[in-house]
Amino acid sequence: MGRVLVIDGDAQLRVALATALGAEGHEVELAAAVTTGMLIAKSSVPDLIILGAMLSGMTAAEAVLSLRRERTNAAALLLVVGSSGAESDRVAAFEAGADDYVVTPFSTRELLLRVRALLRRARAKAPAESIRVGSLTIERLSRRVTVEGARVSLTRREFDLLMRLVDGRGRVITRGTLVAELWPDDAPSSRVVDTTLKRLRRKLPAIAARLRTIRGVGYELGADDGEERADSSAPKQA
Repeated sequence: MGRVLVIDGDAQLRVALATALGAEGHEVELAAAVTTGMLIAKSSVPDLIILGAMLSGMTAAEAVLSLRRERTNAAALLLVVGSSGAESDRVAAFEAGADDYVVTPFSTRELLLRVRALLRRARAKAPAESIRVGSLTIERLSRRVTVEGARVSLTRREFDLLMRLVDGRGRVITRGTLVAELWPDDAPSSRVVDTTLKRLRRKLPAIAARLRTIRGVGYELGADDGEERADSSAPKQA
């Protein structure tokens, strides 16, 4: 079961989907517009967002792009219920970041099976929600970092950079990759990674020595004596 957000301008369809999803055990929230849905998603962090066909003049692809630009929704699954079955519309939605596409009119049973399959597949490959790195404990979903139980306050960019290095532990990640992924639209310069990393080292002295700058290559969260490296030879790049 999962947390599902339904966004559609058709009130009757929203209620019908909420009833069907609720009967399957899902926790359901409803929004009549994409802008409202984005506000709800920031606080509830849904596992799956269903985008209906009635989206106040927005195409399915435009709606998907709007949701994907908001980092809160980066990990959410997106299922589009489109009014058009044209290949160009389906392709545009998938290229924008949709995970599945259903054309109206649709079978409620089929939609529920697609929701179930998407959530099952996501959980099978989902990264751990709680991660230990030395004396640090990182809670991925709540974006909480503690050191031996004491909370450490990180900015959004600091947390994103930390998680990217943690997920790529033992691998060197290039500066260009980090800028493209974490500052896609607003990086003042490529040096923004260096300044953010310096702040992380200052706030997290317990792992400061492991937050390494590989000159001319990129950055790495290295293993300590008690952790096995991803590769004992030359560091890999990601």
